[in-house]
Amino acid sequence: GHPGTNNAYAVKTSQLYAKIYNDQAVYENSALYQSLSLTDNAELDFSARFSQETKRLLRVTIIELVLSTDMSRHFDIITMVKTKTSSVLSKATLRPSAGVLDSRLSRHASQLQLDSQLNNNAGMDLSDLSAEQLSLIIQFALKVADIGHCMLPLEQHKFWVGNLEKEFFKQGDMEKEAGLPISPLMDRTKPGPTNGGNQVNSVQHLCMMVSLLMMP
Repeated sequence: GHPGTNNAYAVKTSQLYAKIYNDQAVYENSALYQSLSLTDNAELDFSARFSQETKRLLRVTIIELVLSTDMSRHFDIITMVKTKTSSVLSKATLRPSAGVLDSRLSRHASQLQLDSQLNNNAGMDLSDLSAEQLSLIIQFALKVADIGHCMLPLEQHKFWVGNLEKEFFKQGDMEKEAGLPISPLMDRTKPGPTNGGNQVNSVQHLCMMVSLLMMP
């Protein structure tokens, strides 16, 4: 499982996974390898009935999406979404109901085609989007979910940030013990993620950029 430290720590301490994945998206790559390897087991391979083309596309899509959750790529992805899909996202907020949005993996291994009929309130048709735009929109949706605790009721948000702070301080303790510089927000002798000022900074720089892209 995830050790509760970040990729930078894995790289700084020369952990095995960092060496295997050449210091790139260490834990995302590790998670992908372990999860996708489960399909080597015939009893666990949910894609066994898929065509080879569909299986390949599914694998490519999963890898692309998981790698997009690496926070070191956050601003790069937001910039790409803003540049290449903002005109699409600004038209409507997607609220497809069950049976209304019909998506399927396409015939082409390098493309994701989404045939959709959205409800009247959505006012948005994805059928004309390019494969790159579709991929970016799905990455964007996953990123919204990844940092979505900022939109939860305050007590729930505080719960998750509190857990994050515990992980941060634990890593900071490990860095201090190893004689390494303590990473930002991970020094328990200083204000951490639950600090009000730090919360405002995080929301402004991480969440507001995302939410603004969804506003018409």
